[in-house]
Amino acid sequence: MKIVIVGGGKVGYTLAQQLSSEKHDITLVDNNAEVLAHAYETLDIMCIKGNGASVDILKAADVSQTDILLAVTDSDELNMVCCVIGKKLGAKHTVARVRNTDYSNEFKMLREELELDMVINPEMETAAEIAQMIQFPSAVDVETFANNLVELVEFRVLETDPIANSKLADLSKLLPSRVLFCTIMRGEEVFIPKGNFKLLPDDLVQVMGERSSISRFFKYLGRNSHKAKNITIIGGSRIAIYLTWLLEEMDLNVKIIEINKDRCLILNDILTKAMIIHGDGTDQEILDSENIESSDAIVALTDRDEENLIISLYAHQCGVPKVILKVNRQNYFPIIQKLGLDSIISPKYITANNILRYIRALDNSQGIAVEKLYRILDNKAEIVEFTVKDSFNVTNIKLQDLSLKDDVLIAAIVRNKTIIIPDGNDVIKENDKVIIVSKTGFITDLSDILA
Repeated sequence: MKIVIVGGGKVGYTLAQQLSSEKHDITLVDNNAEVLAHAYETLDIMCIKGNGASVDILKAADVSQTDILLAVTDSDELNMVCCVIGKKLGAKHTVARVRNTDYSNEFKMLREELELDMVINPEMETAAEIAQMIQFPSAVDVETFANNLVELVEFRVLETDPIANSKLADLSKLLPSRVLFCTIMRGEEVFIPKGNFKLLPDDLVQVMGERSSISRFFKYLGRNSHKAKNITIIGGSRIAIYLTWLLEEMDLNVKIIEINKDRCLILNDILTKAMIIHGDGTDQEILDSENIESSDAIVALTDRDEENLIISLYAHQCGVPKVILKVNRQNYFPIIQKLGLDSIISPKYITANNILRYIRALDNSQGIAVEKLYRILDNKAEIVEFTVKDSFNVTNIKLQDLSLKDDVLIAAIVRNKTIIIPDGNDVIKENDKVIIVSKTGFITDLSDILA
């Protein structure tokens, strides 16, 4: 597909990197010569310097022949104008990043009036992911599939867990509910496990199942099932605003610590129920005076990765049950995880994954649309959700008779709102939702799972 990306910042570069690796024809437009020089040197893409809302620049990018125009600059208004002009010039599909909270209730109108095919808000998407993590305190990360019927939960195996040093085949008889072990990360290596795989302490594990089954599984592990009630957020960013709205809907108590006094006044006007504290969230005295050890969850959302790390390490030492931190630099992830902090969120990767899911659905050739794409474990594996429309080479055949690629797993089938954690005798039928786990990457069609 021919794709034009306007904006070469963190999100734009990540999209260009991932889409070019999938052999799409990418053109990157940005005003900053240094940004373009870096992209040109490191990626196999075309670069154009200029204003992405300029008719001449978009024509130079050959937008009339473009399948998708992605506008992901730091300016919401520029992104929207760029998409409107791009559509008039002939771009088939347009996607705009819109971040301002003032527009959060107007996405439907923006899509209709400006003919935007997709509007994405990184801060809103990030807040939703954090809220899910807070709902499941024992988990490192939580993702939902099949209209929230199926949950994917990530956790780290402890020495005290009854599943430690056990083979998966033996666990199937002991577990109180049916869950599927999808992936295991041990050190830097990722496994899609078979029945003879032995779980070890410190393995990072992802299990899939319906919510009630996952809950019973964590009770079996003896993990704390205490529900979060008091949440402390460090940093009064846009994410903090969206997150507070979500947490208040869940009837949780929210406290925000923000260093900028003027920002505190703005937060106080917008968030009438939350407690707003003016102070430095990296100052131990401030954190102690606000009794952070009594918080059920701490969320570090300052603009600096290093500050979020310091705050999170201190909260972890104080025994806060759930510590979540925002990190922009991917090369920090393995370092942070080695320090015992697993719940890391990155707005740019959440945004990129959502846009990639949309692009893959458009790129699909046989109508088996990619409804959800979730990259996991440092992008070393991915989980893809399909709705089956017509795929004669995989439907109505027992799974044990399908010749699947190595490192591909059919994790779940949802049929008429019934969740099937499949075995070899199950079959895929038309209109099923099918969830696939893969280490091979780039699955755009259900047929891609076959050897």
